[in-house]
Amino acid sequence: MAKILAVTACPVGIAHTYMAAENLQKAGETLGVEIKVETQGSIGIENGLTEQDIAEADGIIIAADKEVAKDRFVGKKLLVTGVQEGIRKPEDLIKKIQTGDVPVYKPELASENGEKQRKKKENPIYKHLMNGVSYMVPFIVVGGLLIALALTLGGVQTPGGIVIPEDSIWKQIESLGSTAFMFMVPILAGFIAVSIADRPGLVPGMIGGYIAANGSFYGSDAGAGFIGGIIAGFLAGYVALGIKKMKVPKAVQPVMPIILFQFYHR
Repeated sequence: MAKILAVTACPVGIAHTYMAAENLQKAGETLGVEIKVETQGSIGIENGLTEQDIAEADGIIIAADKEVAKDRFVGKKLLVTGVQEGIRKPEDLIKKIQTGDVPVYKPELASENGEKQRKKKENPIYKHLMNGVSYMVPFIVVGGLLIALALTLGGVQTPGGIVIPEDSIWKQIESLGSTAFMFMVPILAGFIAVSIADRPGLVPGMIGGYIAANGSFYGSDAGAGFIGGIIAGFLAGYVALGIKKMKVPKAVQPVMPIILFQFYHR
């Protein structure tokens, strides 16, 4: 029986990662192929591929919309595609491995294989946006859970609805949940900027996101919300990227991290 390995991953690491893994597993069973799928989701790597798995494999499928390390697959047939292909066409991917219509992975030829084609098709706006969303989602989840827990266990029913007593510990837990929500827009903007400009984008992106979320900076009672955070993230990211590319005298380069990016410049 043929043995095929797969790795699935998406920027958010929640839904598509696991949908692609499940569909590949089902397709393997239908085609009579032994398949093991490693997922690289929001909680890290699960069902990781071992050296023995890779040595015994007839080929590897990477269905991902984010970067996946490929060094361990040198010398093996490697098919690189998007996570949507893993969801929609899992049988086609497996058949390509079976028919041998896939090149053997060699690092020096990486730019000439399917990875290059995938990158050409990749939408950079989507990639940057999803990078920000993937870091923002945990704050939404944790904040929502804390508030729900506080209301469920510490809330008191009143004519005006459920109220948490001010002197209750659950009020503090509710405050923690609200604080987690406060980080959402700055985190979104910061990691959009990081996706664009790498680490130099983090500080301007998060500051821009904070300004977008806090209307007092521009005389508004309400902040610009997620749309403002997205705009701030892209703006900060491309500005930081432009500054990174500026040529400066060698004497100035050592202080660039302090003057421009606080901690990093390459």
